[in-house]
Amino acid sequence: MVFQKATKQKAKLRMALTGPSGSGKTYSALNIAQYLGKKVCVVDTEGNSASKYANLFDFCTLSLTDCHPNNFIKAIDAAVAEGFDVIIIDSLSHAYNGKNGLLELADREKMKISNQFQAWAKVAPIQNALTQKLLTAPIHIVTTLRVKTAYDMQEENGKKKPVKIGLAPVQKEGIEYEFDVLAEMTPENMFIVSKTRCPELNGQIFNKPGKDVADILNAWLNDGVEAAPAPAPATEQPAVQPQAVSVQAAAPKPSVQKAPLKLQTAAPKKSAPAQAQQAPAEPVSAGMEAFPEKGLFERVGVLAEIKNSGQGKWELFLKGAKEALVTFSQAMNIQAVSLMGKAVKIKAVVNNPGQYVLLNIAPAN
Repeated sequence: MVFQKATKQKAKLRMALTGPSGSGKTYSALNIAQYLGKKVCVVDTEGNSASKYANLFDFCTLSLTDCHPNNFIKAIDAAVAEGFDVIIIDSLSHAYNGKNGLLELADREKMKISNQFQAWAKVAPIQNALTQKLLTAPIHIVTTLRVKTAYDMQEENGKKKPVKIGLAPVQKEGIEYEFDVLAEMTPENMFIVSKTRCPELNGQIFNKPGKDVADILNAWLNDGVEAAPAPAPATEQPAVQPQAVSVQAAAPKPSVQKAPLKLQTAAPKKSAPAQAQQAPAEPVSAGMEAFPEKGLFERVGVLAEIKNSGQGKWELFLKGAKEALVTFSQAMNIQAVSLMGKAVKIKAVVNNPGQYVLLNIAPAN
C-alpha cells in the first residue's frame, strides 16, 4: 500500500440528466453526445422513444424491455465491444423501478423472508455491480433519470399558475454521487448544473444544451495523461435471465416490442358479448392512475388478466375462465390459492404510491 503523487488523467464522461417529463432529457442527451464522439448508441427503456429523433441525430439503439440491472451491464459491455464512443442510457430509472428492476427483485425476496433489510441485502450486490460498471467502463456514459414530480403555484404577471417541478431522482438513494456532472432539466429545456467535477461548468446554466456543453466537457476530459486501463470487475450472475443484447441502427418509426404477458384493465362486469370492446378502467382510488398494461408476474405457465370490479377491487382471471381466481385491493393482500394444480401465493402491493400496483405470483412455501 503506497501513496503516489496525484496526476490529472484523461477520462471518460459520467453524466446524468434529471428532470420531469417534457424537460428535454433525451433530446439534450443526444445533442450533447453527438459532439462527444462519432459513434453514439442509446439503451432505450422508454418504448423506443429515442428513435423519434433518428431524423435529427445519427445513432444506434438497443431496446430493453427486461430492465434487470445485469442487462444494463451487458448493454454497456456490448457498446464497448462494438467500438461506440458514447452510450446514452435512457432511462437509468428503469433499472430501479422497471420490469425486473431492483424494486421488483427486492419485492420477490420480501415474499420469501419477512425481514425487509435482509431482502434488500440480497439484491444490493446486483445494484453494486451496475454502479461499478458505470464507473469503470471505457466509454462516455450519459444517463437520463426520471424524477418524482409535484406542482407548485407560482406567480406570473400577477396571476398564479401551477408549474411542474422535479424532486428526487427515481433511482437507488445516493446515485447522484456516482456522476461527474449532474444537471437538472427544466420544463423550459434549461440545463442547470447542480453538481460537477469540471470547474468550468460549476454553477452554469445553458439553454437547450448541445455543442456549448460538449466543448467544455471535451477540453476537461482530454486534459491530462493517458489513464491506465482499469481491471474488469467480476459480476455475479443475474437472478433473472437477461435478454440477449444486440445494438441496431435507429429507425424513425420502430416497431414496439410487446411483453409476452399482458395485463389488461376492463370496466366493471356487464352482460355484453365477449368480443365487445372493453371500456376504459376506472381509477383504483383518488390519486391513483388506472392499472397499467404491465406489471410483475412470476410466470407459472398460464396467461391471466386483471379486471376492475369497481370500488378499488380487482379480480384475477385465468385466460378464458369465467370465474375470478382471486379478488384483491390496493392494500397488501396475500392469499394462498391453487393455480393449475400448483400451490401459489398472490400478493398485490402498491409500488410508489399513487403510480401503479404490482401483482406478484410466487410458489407457496
